[in-house]
Amino acid sequence: MKNSFLILLFISFLATGIIAQELPTHSLTLRAAWLNYKAPNRDNKNLFNDLNNAVEIGYTRQLNNWFSLNLPIRIGAANFPNYDSTTETVTSYTKLLNYSGIDLLAKANLFATKRFSPYLYAGIGGAFQDWSDFYAQVPAGIGLDFKINDYLSLNAQSDYRLGLKDGYDNWTHAAGIRACLCGLLKDTDKDGVPDKKDLCVDVAGLEQFNGCPDSDNDGIPDKDDKCPKVPGVPENMGCPADTDKDGVYDVDDMCPTVAGSVKGCPDKDRDGVADKDDKCPDQAGLANLMGCPDKDKDGVADKDDACPDQAGPASNKGCPEDKDKDGIPDAKDACPDVAGIAEFNGCPDTDKDGVPDKDDKCPNTPGLKTNNGCPEIKVEDKKVLDVAMRAVQFQTGTAVITRSSYSILNDVVNVLKKYPEMNLSVEGHTDNVGNPARNQGLSEKRAKACVDYLVKKGVTATRLMSAGYGETKPVGDNKTSAGKKLNRRTEFVPVWK
Repeated sequence: MKNSFLILLFISFLATGIIAQELPTHSLTLRAAWLNYKAPNRDNKNLFNDLNNAVEIGYTRQLNNWFSLNLPIRIGAANFPNYDSTTETVTSYTKLLNYSGIDLLAKANLFATKRFSPYLYAGIGGAFQDWSDFYAQVPAGIGLDFKINDYLSLNAQSDYRLGLKDGYDNWTHAAGIRACLCGLLKDTDKDGVPDKKDLCVDVAGLEQFNGCPDSDNDGIPDKDDKCPKVPGVPENMGCPADTDKDGVYDVDDMCPTVAGSVKGCPDKDRDGVADKDDKCPDQAGLANLMGCPDKDKDGVADKDDACPDQAGPASNKGCPEDKDKDGIPDAKDACPDVAGIAEFNGCPDTDKDGVPDKDDKCPNTPGLKTNNGCPEIKVEDKKVLDVAMRAVQFQTGTAVITRSSYSILNDVVNVLKKYPEMNLSVEGHTDNVGNPARNQGLSEKRAKACVDYLVKKGVTATRLMSAGYGETKPVGDNKTSAGKKLNRRTEFVPVWK
Protein backbone atom coordinates (compact mmCIF):
# COMPACT_ATOMS: atom_id res chain seq x y z
CA MET A 1 0.00 0.00 0.00
CA LYS A 2 2.79 2.39 0.93
CA ASN A 3 4.67 1.75 -2.33
CA SER A 4 1.57 2.23 -4.47
CA PHE A 5 0.86 5.60 -2.91
CA LEU A 6 4.44 6.85 -3.40
CA ILE A 7 4.49 5.65 -7.02
CA LEU A 8 1.32 7.67 -7.73
CA LEU A 9 2.94 10.81 -6.27
CA PHE A 10 6.09 10.22 -8.35
CA ILE A 11 4.13 9.81 -11.60
CA SER A 12 2.31 13.09 -10.94
CA PHE A 13 5.63 14.87 -10.25
CA LEU A 14 6.97 13.87 -13.69
CA ALA A 15 4.22 15.87 -15.39
CA THR A 16 5.08 19.30 -13.92
CA GLY A 17 6.21 20.92 -17.17
CA ILE A 18 3.22 19.99 -19.37
CA ILE A 19 0.75 22.78 -20.10
CA ALA A 20 -2.97 22.05 -19.71
CA GLN A 21 -6.21 23.98 -19.67
CA GLU A 22 -7.98 25.48 -16.68
CA LEU A 23 -9.53 23.30 -14.01
CA PRO A 24 -13.24 22.53 -14.60
CA THR A 25 -15.78 24.58 -12.65
CA HIS A 26 -17.74 21.55 -11.40
CA SER A 27 -16.28 18.11 -10.84
CA LEU A 28 -16.86 14.85 -8.98
CA THR A 29 -14.10 12.89 -7.18
CA LEU A 30 -14.01 9.15 -6.49
CA ARG A 31 -11.11 7.94 -4.37
CA ALA A 32 -9.87 5.12 -2.24
CA ALA A 33 -8.99 6.33 1.27
CA TRP A 34 -6.75 4.94 4.00
CA LEU A 35 -7.18 5.87 7.67
CA ASN A 36 -4.49 5.73 10.35
CA TYR A 37 -5.45 6.37 13.98
CA LYS A 38 -2.33 4.73 15.38
CA ALA A 39 0.51 6.87 13.97
CA PRO A 40 -0.43 10.08 15.88
CA ASN A 41 -0.35 8.15 19.15
CA ARG A 42 3.03 6.63 18.29
CA ASP A 43 4.80 9.89 17.54
CA ASN A 44 3.62 9.76 13.88
CA LYS A 45 5.90 6.87 13.02
CA ASN A 46 4.92 4.32 10.37
CA LEU A 47 2.69 6.88 8.61
CA PHE A 48 1.73 4.41 5.88
CA ASN A 49 1.32 1.34 8.08
CA ASP A 50 -1.66 0.20 10.15
CA LEU A 51 -4.04 1.61 7.52
CA ASN A 52 -7.80 1.07 7.45
CA ASN A 53 -9.71 1.22 4.18
CA ALA A 54 -12.52 3.54 3.07
CA VAL A 55 -14.05 4.86 -0.13
CA GLU A 56 -14.65 8.57 -0.74
CA ILE A 57 -16.92 10.46 -3.13
CA GLY A 58 -16.94 14.26 -3.31
CA TYR A 59 -18.06 17.35 -5.16
CA THR A 60 -15.65 20.19 -6.10
CA ARG A 61 -16.67 23.74 -7.05
CA GLN A 62 -13.73 25.59 -8.65
CA LEU A 63 -14.16 29.29 -7.76
CA ASN A 64 -11.32 30.43 -10.05
CA ASN A 65 -7.94 29.11 -11.25
CA TRP A 66 -6.54 29.06 -7.72
CA PHE A 67 -9.28 28.36 -5.20
CA SER A 68 -12.03 25.78 -4.82
CA LEU A 69 -14.47 24.35 -2.26
CA ASN A 70 -14.72 20.58 -1.71
CA LEU A 71 -17.40 18.43 -0.05
CA PRO A 72 -16.13 14.82 0.33
CA ILE A 73 -18.03 11.95 2.02
CA ARG A 74 -16.22 8.77 3.19
CA ILE A 75 -17.47 5.34 4.23
CA GLY A 76 -15.29 2.48 5.48
CA ALA A 77 -14.06 0.70 8.58
CA ALA A 78 -11.44 1.65 11.17
CA ASN A 79 -9.69 0.59 14.38
CA PHE A 80 -10.72 3.45 16.66
CA PRO A 81 -8.65 4.40 19.74
CA ASN A 82 -9.69 3.57 23.32
CA TYR A 83 -8.72 6.60 25.39
CA ASP A 84 -8.06 6.43 29.14
CA SER A 85 -8.97 9.83 30.60
CA THR A 86 -7.17 9.03 33.85
CA THR A 87 -3.77 8.51 32.22
CA GLU A 88 -4.69 10.72 29.27
CA THR A 89 -3.34 8.13 26.83
CA VAL A 90 -4.66 5.74 24.22
CA THR A 91 -4.46 2.29 25.78
CA SER A 92 -5.75 0.12 22.90
CA TYR A 93 -7.77 0.10 19.68
CA THR A 94 -11.16 -1.30 18.82
CA LYS A 95 -11.85 -4.05 16.37
CA LEU A 96 -12.89 -2.88 12.93
CA LEU A 97 -15.99 -0.70 13.29
CA ASN A 98 -18.02 1.16 10.71
CA TYR A 99 -16.58 4.57 9.81
CA SER A 100 -18.34 7.45 7.99
CA GLY A 101 -17.30 11.06 7.62
CA ILE A 102 -17.93 14.34 5.80
CA ASP A 103 -15.79 17.47 5.34
CA LEU A 104 -16.03 21.01 4.01
CA LEU A 105 -12.61 21.99 2.62
CA ALA A 106 -11.06 25.08 1.06
CA LYS A 107 -8.36 24.24 -1.47
CA ALA A 108 -5.61 26.46 -2.95
CA ASN A 109 -3.97 25.28 -6.21
CA LEU A 110 -0.36 26.27 -6.75
CA PHE A 111 -0.12 25.68 -10.53
CA ALA A 112 -3.74 25.51 -11.60
CA THR A 113 -3.07 25.90 -15.33
CA LYS A 114 -0.47 23.11 -15.45
CA ARG A 115 -1.22 19.46 -16.06
CA PHE A 116 0.46 18.81 -12.72
CA SER A 117 -1.08 20.94 -9.96
CA PRO A 118 -0.03 20.59 -6.30
CA TYR A 119 -2.43 22.06 -3.77
CA LEU A 120 -2.95 22.81 -0.08
CA TYR A 121 -6.25 22.41 1.72
CA ALA A 122 -7.85 22.80 5.13
CA GLY A 123 -11.32 22.89 6.59
CA ILE A 124 -13.62 21.31 9.13
CA GLY A 125 -15.30 17.93 9.24
CA GLY A 126 -16.75 15.20 11.34
CA ALA A 127 -17.00 11.41 11.53
CA PHE A 128 -19.19 8.70 13.09
CA GLN A 129 -17.75 5.71 14.95
CA ASP A 130 -19.97 2.71 14.23
CA TRP A 131 -22.77 5.02 12.86
CA SER A 132 -23.56 6.55 16.25
CA ASP A 133 -20.62 8.11 18.09
CA PHE A 134 -19.94 11.48 16.38
CA TYR A 135 -16.81 13.57 16.79
CA ALA A 136 -15.55 16.69 14.98
CA GLN A 137 -12.12 17.07 13.42
CA VAL A 138 -10.03 19.73 11.64
CA PRO A 139 -8.17 18.45 8.55
CA ALA A 140 -5.19 20.14 6.83
CA GLY A 141 -3.06 18.62 4.11
CA ILE A 142 -1.43 18.62 0.69
CA GLY A 143 -2.32 16.97 -2.59
CA LEU A 144 -1.45 16.53 -6.26
CA ASP A 145 -3.75 16.74 -9.26
CA PHE A 146 -2.59 15.23 -12.58
CA LYS A 147 -4.80 16.22 -15.48
CA ILE A 148 -5.22 13.53 -18.16
CA ASN A 149 -7.58 15.59 -20.36
CA ASP A 150 -10.32 18.20 -20.02
CA TYR A 151 -12.63 15.70 -18.35
CA LEU A 152 -10.49 13.40 -16.20
CA SER A 153 -7.66 13.75 -13.67
CA LEU A 154 -5.73 11.50 -11.32
CA ASN A 155 -5.63 12.74 -7.77
CA ALA A 156 -3.73 11.96 -4.55
CA GLN A 157 -3.62 13.70 -1.21
CA SER A 158 -2.67 13.27 2.44
CA ASP A 159 -3.82 15.18 5.50
CA TYR A 160 -3.48 15.28 9.25
CA ARG A 161 -6.80 15.50 11.13
CA LEU A 162 -6.89 17.11 14.52
CA GLY A 163 -9.63 15.26 16.37
CA LEU A 164 -11.77 17.39 18.66
CA LYS A 165 -12.09 14.31 20.83
CA ASP A 166 -9.19 13.10 22.97
CA GLY A 167 -7.01 10.50 21.24
CA TYR A 168 -8.81 10.75 17.88
CA ASP A 169 -6.11 12.57 15.85
CA ASN A 170 -5.52 10.64 12.62
CA TRP A 171 -3.86 10.59 9.23
CA THR A 172 -6.01 10.16 6.11
CA HIS A 173 -4.59 9.41 2.65
CA ALA A 174 -6.61 9.21 -0.55
CA ALA A 175 -6.01 8.53 -4.26
CA GLY A 176 -8.38 8.27 -7.19
CA ILE A 177 -9.91 10.24 -10.04
CA ARG A 178 -11.63 13.57 -10.55
CA ALA A 179 -14.21 13.80 -13.35
CA CYS A 180 -15.58 17.02 -14.86
CA LEU A 181 -19.36 17.42 -14.71
CA CYS A 182 -19.11 19.17 -18.07
CA GLY A 183 -22.03 17.33 -19.60
CA LEU A 184 -24.37 18.21 -16.75
CA LEU A 185 -23.11 21.72 -15.94
CA LYS A 186 -21.36 22.91 -19.11
CA ASP A 187 -19.87 26.38 -18.61
CA THR A 188 -18.23 27.57 -21.83
CA ASP A 189 -16.98 30.92 -20.50
CA LYS A 190 -15.88 29.53 -17.10
CA ASP A 191 -17.84 32.15 -15.13
CA GLY A 192 -19.60 29.71 -12.81
CA VAL A 193 -22.97 30.07 -14.54
CA PRO A 194 -23.99 26.93 -16.49
CA ASP A 195 -24.66 27.47 -20.19
CA LYS A 196 -28.31 26.52 -19.80
CA LYS A 197 -28.77 29.54 -17.49
CA ASP A 198 -26.14 31.81 -19.11
CA LEU A 199 -27.52 34.60 -21.31
CA CYS A 200 -23.95 35.43 -22.44
CA VAL A 201 -22.46 31.98 -23.03
CA ASP A 202 -19.23 33.11 -24.71
CA VAL A 203 -18.36 35.99 -22.37
CA ALA A 204 -17.55 35.56 -18.67
CA GLY A 205 -20.00 37.48 -16.52
CA LEU A 206 -21.74 37.61 -13.16
CA GLU A 207 -24.28 35.23 -11.67
CA GLN A 208 -26.57 38.13 -10.71
CA PHE A 209 -26.86 39.05 -14.42
CA ASN A 210 -27.36 35.44 -15.59
CA GLY A 211 -23.75 35.15 -16.75
CA CYS A 212 -23.51 38.51 -18.55
CA PRO A 213 -20.71 41.01 -17.75
CA ASP A 214 -21.03 44.52 -16.34
CA SER A 215 -17.79 46.18 -17.48
CA ASP A 216 -18.39 49.54 -15.78
CA ASN A 217 -19.80 48.06 -12.54
CA ASP A 218 -22.90 50.25 -12.65
CA GLY A 219 -25.36 47.43 -11.97
CA ILE A 220 -26.53 47.28 -15.60
CA PRO A 221 -25.30 44.32 -17.71
CA ASP A 222 -23.39 45.26 -20.87
CA LYS A 223 -26.07 43.75 -23.10
CA ASP A 224 -28.56 46.33 -21.80
CA ASP A 225 -26.04 49.16 -21.29
CA LYS A 226 -25.79 51.88 -23.96
CA CYS A 227 -22.56 53.11 -22.32
CA PRO A 228 -20.92 49.82 -21.21
CA LYS A 229 -17.55 51.44 -20.47
CA VAL A 230 -18.94 54.43 -18.51
CA PRO A 231 -20.90 54.01 -15.22
CA GLY A 232 -24.47 55.19 -15.57
CA VAL A 233 -28.03 54.86 -14.30
CA PRO A 234 -30.94 52.61 -15.35
CA GLU A 235 -33.19 55.50 -16.38
CA ASN A 236 -30.57 56.59 -18.95
CA MET A 237 -30.01 53.01 -20.27
CA GLY A 238 -26.67 52.67 -18.49
CA CYS A 239 -25.30 56.07 -19.50
CA PRO A 240 -24.55 58.71 -16.84
CA ALA A 241 -27.57 60.65 -15.60
CA ASP A 242 -28.61 63.78 -17.50
CA THR A 243 -31.37 65.17 -15.29
CA ASP A 244 -32.02 68.30 -17.33
CA LYS A 245 -31.69 66.54 -20.73
CA ASP A 246 -29.27 69.12 -22.08
CA GLY A 247 -26.72 66.67 -23.47
CA VAL A 248 -24.27 67.18 -20.59
CA TYR A 249 -24.14 64.33 -18.08
CA ASP A 250 -24.77 65.28 -14.45
CA VAL A 251 -21.25 64.27 -13.47
CA ASP A 252 -19.92 67.06 -15.72
CA ASP A 253 -22.89 69.45 -15.43
CA MET A 254 -22.30 72.57 -13.35
CA CYS A 255 -26.08 73.15 -13.36
CA PRO A 256 -27.53 69.60 -13.37
CA THR A 257 -31.15 70.61 -12.80
CA VAL A 258 -31.32 73.40 -15.43
CA ALA A 259 -30.70 72.75 -19.12
CA GLY A 260 -27.76 74.69 -20.52
CA SER A 261 -25.01 74.77 -23.12
CA VAL A 262 -21.96 75.95 -21.17
CA LYS A 263 -20.83 73.01 -19.02
CA GLY A 264 -24.54 72.35 -18.59
CA CYS A 265 -25.45 75.88 -17.44
CA PRO A 266 -27.85 78.28 -19.24
CA ASP A 267 -26.42 80.92 -21.54
CA LYS A 268 -29.32 83.08 -22.71
CA ASP A 269 -27.21 85.26 -24.97
CA ARG A 270 -25.26 82.28 -26.34
CA ASP A 271 -21.91 83.99 -25.89
CA GLY A 272 -20.14 81.07 -24.25
CA VAL A 273 -20.34 82.60 -20.77
CA ALA A 274 -22.82 80.95 -18.39
CA ASP A 275 -25.51 83.28 -17.07
CA LYS A 276 -24.30 82.74 -13.50
CA ASP A 277 -20.93 84.28 -14.48
CA ASP A 278 -22.23 86.76 -17.08
CA LYS A 279 -22.37 90.44 -16.13
CA CYS A 280 -24.49 91.05 -19.24
CA PRO A 281 -26.64 87.89 -19.42
CA ASP A 282 -29.07 89.36 -21.96
CA GLN A 283 -26.39 90.49 -24.40
CA ALA A 284 -23.87 88.29 -26.20
CA GLY A 285 -20.41 89.23 -25.00
CA LEU A 286 -16.87 88.10 -24.50
CA ALA A 287 -15.40 85.83 -21.86
CA ASN A 288 -12.60 88.26 -21.05
CA LEU A 289 -15.22 90.95 -20.43
CA MET A 290 -17.28 88.67 -18.17
CA GLY A 291 -19.88 88.13 -20.88
CA CYS A 292 -20.42 91.76 -21.81
CA PRO A 293 -20.32 92.81 -25.48
CA ASP A 294 -17.73 94.96 -27.11
CA LYS A 295 -19.24 95.91 -30.45
CA ASP A 296 -16.21 97.76 -31.68
CA LYS A 297 -13.78 95.13 -30.36
CA ASP A 298 -11.61 97.74 -28.75
CA GLY A 299 -11.22 95.91 -25.45
CA VAL A 300 -13.64 98.20 -23.69
CA ALA A 301 -17.01 96.71 -22.79
CA ASP A 302 -19.90 98.54 -24.37
CA LYS A 303 -21.32 99.44 -20.99
CA ASP A 304 -18.09 101.34 -20.27
CA ASP A 305 -17.44 102.51 -23.87
CA ALA A 306 -18.27 106.13 -24.76
CA CYS A 307 -18.20 105.07 -28.43
CA PRO A 308 -19.56 101.50 -28.35
CA ASP A 309 -19.94 101.43 -32.14
CA GLN A 310 -16.48 102.85 -32.85
CA ALA A 311 -13.23 101.24 -31.77
CA GLY A 312 -10.89 103.32 -29.67
CA PRO A 313 -8.31 103.03 -26.93
CA ALA A 314 -9.33 102.67 -23.32
CA SER A 315 -7.44 105.83 -22.54
CA ASN A 316 -9.94 107.65 -24.78
CA LYS A 317 -12.94 105.85 -23.24
CA GLY A 318 -13.13 103.60 -26.30
CA CYS A 319 -13.49 106.34 -28.90
CA PRO A 320 -11.20 106.13 -31.99
CA GLU A 321 -10.10 108.22 -34.96
CA ASP A 322 -10.39 106.94 -38.57
CA LYS A 323 -7.61 104.40 -38.98
CA ASP A 324 -8.84 101.77 -41.42
CA LYS A 325 -9.37 104.09 -44.42
CA ASP A 326 -12.66 102.44 -45.31
CA GLY A 327 -14.48 105.71 -45.86
CA ILE A 328 -16.23 105.58 -42.49
CA PRO A 329 -14.85 107.94 -39.85
CA ASP A 330 -13.69 106.33 -36.61
CA ALA A 331 -16.40 108.24 -34.78
CA LYS A 332 -18.97 106.24 -36.77
CA ASP A 333 -16.84 103.18 -37.56
CA ALA A 334 -17.67 100.20 -35.41
CA CYS A 335 -14.44 98.56 -36.62
CA PRO A 336 -11.99 101.44 -37.08
CA ASP A 337 -8.93 99.20 -37.35
CA VAL A 338 -10.37 96.92 -40.06
CA ALA A 339 -11.84 98.03 -43.37
CA GLY A 340 -15.46 97.07 -43.60
CA ILE A 341 -18.76 97.99 -45.21
CA ALA A 342 -21.39 100.58 -44.41
CA GLU A 343 -24.05 97.89 -43.89
CA PHE A 344 -22.23 96.86 -40.76
CA ASN A 345 -21.05 100.33 -39.69
CA GLY A 346 -17.60 99.82 -41.16
CA CYS A 347 -17.12 96.25 -39.94
CA PRO A 348 -16.33 93.31 -42.29
CA ASP A 349 -18.23 90.07 -42.73
CA THR A 350 -15.42 87.79 -43.92
CA ASP A 351 -17.47 84.61 -44.19
CA LYS A 352 -20.49 86.31 -45.80
CA ASP A 353 -22.95 84.78 -43.35
CA GLY A 354 -24.75 88.01 -42.51
CA VAL A 355 -23.06 88.30 -39.13
CA PRO A 356 -20.37 91.02 -38.98
CA ASP A 357 -17.00 89.81 -37.81
CA LYS A 358 -17.24 91.86 -34.63
CA ASP A 359 -20.28 89.84 -33.58
CA ASP A 360 -19.20 86.59 -35.27
CA LYS A 361 -17.64 84.00 -32.94
CA CYS A 362 -16.54 82.10 -36.07
CA PRO A 363 -15.71 84.91 -38.53
CA ASN A 364 -14.00 82.59 -41.04
CA THR A 365 -16.74 79.95 -41.06
CA PRO A 366 -20.32 80.62 -42.23
CA GLY A 367 -22.74 80.01 -39.41
CA LEU A 368 -26.07 80.94 -37.89
CA LYS A 369 -27.05 84.34 -36.55
CA THR A 370 -28.71 82.57 -33.64
CA ASN A 371 -25.39 80.95 -32.79
CA ASN A 372 -23.31 84.15 -33.07
CA GLY A 373 -22.12 83.20 -36.53
CA CYS A 374 -20.90 79.71 -35.61
CA PRO A 375 -22.23 76.35 -36.91
CA GLU A 376 -24.54 74.47 -34.54
CA ILE A 377 -23.08 71.31 -33.00
CA LYS A 378 -25.66 68.59 -32.35
CA VAL A 379 -26.42 67.28 -28.84
CA GLU A 380 -25.34 63.74 -29.71
CA ASP A 381 -21.98 65.04 -30.94
CA LYS A 382 -21.54 67.00 -27.70
CA LYS A 383 -22.09 63.76 -25.82
CA VAL A 384 -19.33 62.04 -27.82
CA LEU A 385 -16.84 64.69 -26.62
CA ASP A 386 -18.22 64.49 -23.05
CA VAL A 387 -17.89 60.68 -22.95
CA ALA A 388 -14.37 60.90 -24.37
CA MET A 389 -13.36 63.27 -21.56
CA ARG A 390 -14.14 60.60 -18.94
CA ALA A 391 -13.65 57.38 -20.83
CA VAL A 392 -10.28 57.74 -22.61
CA GLN A 393 -7.89 55.71 -20.44
CA PHE A 394 -4.12 55.29 -20.30
CA GLN A 395 -1.87 52.62 -18.91
CA THR A 396 -1.12 53.49 -15.26
CA GLY A 397 1.47 56.24 -14.88
CA THR A 398 2.07 56.52 -18.64
CA ALA A 399 0.80 58.29 -21.76
CA VAL A 400 0.06 54.98 -23.51
CA ILE A 401 -3.59 54.89 -24.60
CA THR A 402 -5.41 51.64 -23.71
CA ARG A 403 -6.89 49.60 -26.55
CA SER A 404 -10.36 49.95 -25.03
CA SER A 405 -10.14 53.73 -25.66
CA TYR A 406 -9.54 53.43 -29.42
CA SER A 407 -13.24 53.19 -30.27
CA ILE A 408 -13.94 56.32 -28.19
CA LEU A 409 -11.24 58.31 -30.01
CA ASN A 410 -12.58 56.97 -33.32
CA ASP A 411 -15.95 58.53 -32.39
CA VAL A 412 -14.15 61.87 -31.87
CA VAL A 413 -12.61 61.49 -35.36
CA ASN A 414 -16.12 61.03 -36.79
CA VAL A 415 -17.34 64.23 -35.06
CA LEU A 416 -14.42 66.17 -36.57
CA LYS A 417 -15.33 64.80 -40.00
CA LYS A 418 -18.87 66.13 -39.55
CA TYR A 419 -17.57 69.64 -38.76
CA PRO A 420 -14.60 70.38 -41.07
CA GLU A 421 -14.65 73.99 -39.91
CA MET A 422 -14.12 72.97 -36.28
CA ASN A 423 -10.72 72.64 -34.64
CA LEU A 424 -10.14 70.77 -31.38
CA SER A 425 -8.12 71.59 -28.29
CA VAL A 426 -7.10 68.44 -26.38
CA GLU A 427 -6.40 69.29 -22.73
CA GLY A 428 -4.92 66.86 -20.20
CA HIS A 429 -5.59 67.00 -16.43
CA THR A 430 -4.52 64.90 -13.41
CA ASP A 431 -5.40 64.60 -9.74
CA ASN A 432 -3.00 65.79 -7.02
CA VAL A 433 -1.41 62.39 -6.29
CA GLY A 434 2.35 62.48 -6.80
CA ASN A 435 4.84 65.16 -7.81
CA PRO A 436 3.20 68.28 -9.36
CA ALA A 437 5.95 68.64 -11.97
CA ARG A 438 5.56 64.99 -13.01
CA ASN A 439 1.76 65.40 -13.14
CA GLN A 440 2.20 68.45 -15.39
CA GLY A 441 4.46 66.52 -17.74
CA LEU A 442 2.17 63.47 -17.75
CA SER A 443 -0.91 65.60 -18.59
CA GLU A 444 0.96 67.18 -21.52
CA LYS A 445 2.11 63.80 -22.83
CA ARG A 446 -1.38 62.29 -22.57
CA ALA A 447 -2.96 65.21 -24.44
CA LYS A 448 -0.24 64.92 -27.10
CA ALA A 449 -0.83 61.12 -27.33
CA CYS A 450 -4.53 61.74 -28.11
CA VAL A 451 -3.63 64.32 -30.76
CA ASP A 452 -1.16 61.89 -32.34
CA TYR A 453 -3.85 59.19 -32.44
CA LEU A 454 -6.36 61.54 -34.13
CA VAL A 455 -3.72 62.58 -36.71
CA LYS A 456 -2.95 58.90 -37.34
CA LYS A 457 -6.66 58.40 -38.07
CA GLY A 458 -6.63 61.10 -40.75
CA VAL A 459 -7.35 64.35 -38.89
CA THR A 460 -5.22 67.21 -40.24
CA ALA A 461 -2.61 68.17 -37.66
CA THR A 462 -3.31 71.89 -38.08
CA ARG A 463 -6.83 71.33 -36.76
CA LEU A 464 -5.52 70.03 -33.45
CA MET A 465 -3.73 71.54 -30.49
CA SER A 466 -2.79 70.03 -27.15
CA ALA A 467 -2.11 71.37 -23.68
CA GLY A 468 -1.53 69.93 -20.24
CA TYR A 469 -2.63 71.53 -16.98
CA GLY A 470 -1.51 68.86 -14.51
CA GLU A 471 -3.39 69.19 -11.23
CA THR A 472 -4.06 72.96 -11.56
CA LYS A 473 -7.68 72.77 -12.80
CA PRO A 474 -9.58 70.25 -10.66
CA VAL A 475 -13.31 69.77 -11.22
CA GLY A 476 -13.73 67.43 -8.24
CA ASP A 477 -12.56 67.23 -4.62
CA ASN A 478 -9.06 65.73 -4.51
CA LYS A 479 -9.74 64.62 -0.93
CA THR A 480 -12.05 61.87 -2.18
CA SER A 481 -11.45 58.97 -4.58
CA ALA A 482 -14.53 60.03 -6.58
CA GLY A 483 -13.19 63.57 -6.90
CA LYS A 484 -9.76 62.33 -7.95
CA LYS A 485 -11.36 60.16 -10.61
CA LEU A 486 -13.16 63.24 -12.02
CA ASN A 487 -9.89 65.17 -12.06
CA ARG A 488 -8.08 62.48 -14.10
CA ARG A 489 -9.52 63.44 -17.48
CA THR A 490 -8.69 64.47 -21.01
CA GLU A 491 -11.02 67.21 -22.29
CA PHE A 492 -11.86 67.65 -25.98
CA VAL A 493 -12.80 71.34 -26.45
CA PRO A 494 -14.21 72.55 -29.82
CA VAL A 495 -12.44 75.60 -31.29
CA TRP A 496 -14.09 77.13 -34.34
CA LYS A 497 -11.92 78.52 -37.10
